[in-house]
Amino acid sequence: MKKIILIITIFTLLFTFGCTRLPVFEKTGVRPAEYEGIVNTGEIKKENSVLKEELDEIKAELEELQKEYLSLAKSNENIIFKLEEAESKLLIVEREDIPKFNAESTDKNSIISYLKDSSKLIDDSIKGIEIISFDNGIVFRTVGYGKEYSQIFIWDEGEKEPVLIDGAVFDKEGSYEWLGKYLLIRNSDNNNKVLDIENKKITGSFDDPQKLQLLEGTTTILLKDDENNFILYDFVNDSNKQINLDNNKYTDFNLQNGTLVFLGTYVEENVEYEMRASFALDKLMEVYEVKSAEVVEIIEGTDTEAEEAGEDTV
Repeated sequence: MKKIILIITIFTLLFTFGCTRLPVFEKTGVRPAEYEGIVNTGEIKKENSVLKEELDEIKAELEELQKEYLSLAKSNENIIFKLEEAESKLLIVEREDIPKFNAESTDKNSIISYLKDSSKLIDDSIKGIEIISFDNGIVFRTVGYGKEYSQIFIWDEGEKEPVLIDGAVFDKEGSYEWLGKYLLIRNSDNNNKVLDIENKKITGSFDDPQKLQLLEGTTTILLKDDENNFILYDFVNDSNKQINLDNNKYTDFNLQNGTLVFLGTYVEENVEYEMRASFALDKLMEVYEVKSAEVVEIIEGTDTEAEEAGEDTV
């Protein structure tokens, strides 16, 4: 029995030994001493990750410094502008001739504020700046500068400087009033001028009449001149037409509810009689070819285009 057990044990050992193999030897090219470097690769990667985070932080700090620099540069630029603007306002006060205006902020409110601030620095009894309107560009005048007492300027939004309107001047006793969207400039020498604000120019002039009336919706005024003539004056085209009435009898006119009424008197056998001549305004405009403001603007545009093309207009 013992012999059988011994045989089985020997057989089992032989079988096990025959079936067990060692793993195939693989060359890595790495010596045992070099394994330490491979083991430390993880630490190197970790260190690189830390360095990258530090680099990102430095970049963020640099970007923040750049923003601060740009902010300071802009702030310095604003300070320089404010100093220049203050200097400009002081020069306006000091100048005896027509002042120069200059503003960096060119929106309507900033321009108006600039002019008002400049005006506050000026002694109103000697010099001044008056804003006339700001609906179609900012229209203003200087007071007490240069040879002419008052000069009109127009300052458009978006422009750093206003436009000085040539001829738009009046003396100390002069004044201005509106003719629709146009500005009538009156002078003490009885010379009146009409300023076209949209086109920034004087469009016409005429002697101071005894009476005038704008025909609404047109660029024509009805005048009674010094010789008692009734004149239809188109101040855009600088042309006039005389109404055919006896100026020895008719001495006045009124516009009432679309009807133009001429009034006068005459004496016969020592008796004074009142006279009245009435014209429907639209009929009078048709007879004397008075055009509406819209038609005048269209004609002006056509003439301009023709002149640019070198053509003759009739």
